[in-house]
This record gives sequence, C-alpha cells and structure tokens, in this order.
Amino acid sequence: MTALRFAPLIAIAALLAACGSPYPIQQRPAPVEPAGGISRASPPSAQTPAEVEVRAYEPPARVATVRRPASPAVRRLIRTAVEKRRAGDYQAAQASLERALRIEPRNARLWNRLAHLYAEQGQYARVESLAAKSNALAPNDPILQADNWSLIAGAREAMGDRRGAAEARRRARLVQ
Repeated sequence: MTALRFAPLIAIAALLAACGSPYPIQQRPAPVEPAGGISRASPPSAQTPAEVEVRAYEPPARVATVRRPASPAVRRLIRTAVEKRRAGDYQAAQASLERALRIEPRNARLWNRLAHLYAEQGQYARVESLAAKSNALAPNDPILQADNWSLIAGAREAMGDRRGAAEARRRARLVQ
C-alpha cells in the first residue's frame, strides 16, 4: 500500500534520470593554422607540432546587417510617419514611430528614425539618448552607428558641448 503512494514519485524520478547524460559536453579545440612557412595545401602528416601556430579565436569582421521590420504593421506605421513628417505633422509622425517601437522595441532603425525626427524639432537631449539606444541595439551595423554618432555630434554642438561633439564626430569616423 505504501509502495503505491510513492509510485508517481518513482516514475517522475525515472523520467528525470533518463533526461540526463552521463557523458560530459565536449568542447571543440581552438582552430589551428599553419605557421608562415607551411602552405595550406600540405598534408596534415607533413606538419610537426613545432610548425603549427595556435591563435586565439577572433570574431568575424563587422558586417552591416540590413533588416526590414518583421511586421507588416510596423512597415505601415513607418510609411504613416514619413507621410506625416512630410506634411509637417511631427506629433503624428512621432506617435506612429512610438507605436512601431511598442511592436518592435529592439529595432535599431526605428530608434534612429525617431532620433532624426526629434533633431528636426530641436529636442537635442532626446536625440542623444535615442541615438545612443539605437547604437546599443546595432553593434554590427557600422553605417547606422555612424549616422547615430553624427546625430549625437549635431545634438551636442547645438547644446554647446563642442568637446563632446568633436568626440562624437571622431567616433562616427571610426565606425565607418
């Protein structure tokens, strides 16, 4: 009778034990590249350990990522914002972009568009924070980062921070 009380616990324990692996996770060794005098075409047996150079992993070069908004609703909101901005209705354009950001908060291009909109209105403190947010979300997009740093430079210049503007312009040149 007591064995029946513990039957569900035993079944659960058996299932959990089956999920685990007795083998440790294998990690791949660091890539090995031949030293300067050995060509890549030489067979592996021709290389002795003294002729092989081991290098630390280096991530691939930064590549610009062009990503369209995933949502058709966001694309419509961007079109609406562009139309409203052209008509001079900055508040409606701003509202459209903010709605798009509620749908896709990690879209760096939306943050950049909003920063441009605030720059046109002369709200420079917001420009700097929005462009910085866009930069944080786009570490692999040097073109967008350069544009954000240019926005930051213009905002700092307009607020009287010449040293900060010069630093932002320097950073804009570095990411390109």
